[in-house]
Amino acid sequence: MQRFTELAISNPADLGFGRAPKPLVTRQGMTLGGGLVYPELNFTLPTMFVDATTMPEVRQHYHQIITGAMQRAVELEAPGVVIEFETLPPMTENPAWGIELTRILLDGMQQACARHGLKSVLRITPMTRARWSAPRMREGPLYEAMIETFEGCAAAGAELLSIESVGGKEVHDDALMMGDLRGVLFGLCVLGVRDMRFLWTDLVRIARKHGVQAAGDTACGFANTAMVLAEQKMIPRVFAAVVRAVSAVRTLVCYECGAVGPGKDCGYENPILKAITGYPMAMEGKTAACAHLSPMGNLAAATCDTWSNESVQNLKLLGAWPPRVTLSSSSTTAAS
Repeated sequence: MQRFTELAISNPADLGFGRAPKPLVTRQGMTLGGGLVYPELNFTLPTMFVDATTMPEVRQHYHQIITGAMQRAVELEAPGVVIEFETLPPMTENPAWGIELTRILLDGMQQACARHGLKSVLRITPMTRARWSAPRMREGPLYEAMIETFEGCAAAGAELLSIESVGGKEVHDDALMMGDLRGVLFGLCVLGVRDMRFLWTDLVRIARKHGVQAAGDTACGFANTAMVLAEQKMIPRVFAAVVRAVSAVRTLVCYECGAVGPGKDCGYENPILKAITGYPMAMEGKTAACAHLSPMGNLAAATCDTWSNESVQNLKLLGAWPPRVTLSSSSTTAAS
């Protein structure tokens, strides 16, 4: 376990966008945290069932998404792009589906590199091993399927491994609704920390086995839940802000276990973690409104190393399909 006993960035003026004390270099030579802020594209399917009968349509969606996104990145002359594939529950519970879709995305990315010299890297974020009512999170079919998905996607070439883990959420959700700060601390900083140590020990092992990178986690299921509830005026905003700050304690554990960034985009605790660890971080702001509203605007861009749109559905708009549109928005930040 790595221990962080002092800040990697002690001067607030040095906590800037595009530069991290410990940058990450990808296989194609993108340096995350080395002076450029790269766009990070996150997408999902339109509302539809995902099963064996609809998989041909699912494949078509992902092929269209990656082809259109890479073409738009070429048109914008982007120096590189991070693609994030968040698997839906059926794609994790049936690992072969998630692995196949990973290969479709990687094929599209490789074609863009071969034809246009566009550098890219794929982040894979399997759906966590827990359905909210699952009684067991450290063994059983859901956990085994999640690990198999990570293994297969890493072997296929997904270079960044991430997850939105939720250990302790069942306790935290009740505490959140009751304004119970002690319960929040117990869910995040005791149960959450213990689960993170268990989970990320496995994920770092998988990353090292396949020569890829354990990237980072996010307290989205905790802190962003608080943020959304506060936006709906169901809990106080000040309380939600405290929860978001406290969540850094939990997420720090993945870096103690060996994760090296970039931290997951929906982790609003990432500026704190960048200051502590020195690793690059993804962030999101107003371009994430397609998934959830936030009062942050573009303030979060001040410290990011990749700039993400959050998860947008692949539905036809007047301008273009949403992944192309949001990639355009995410590409406006270039050099620090």
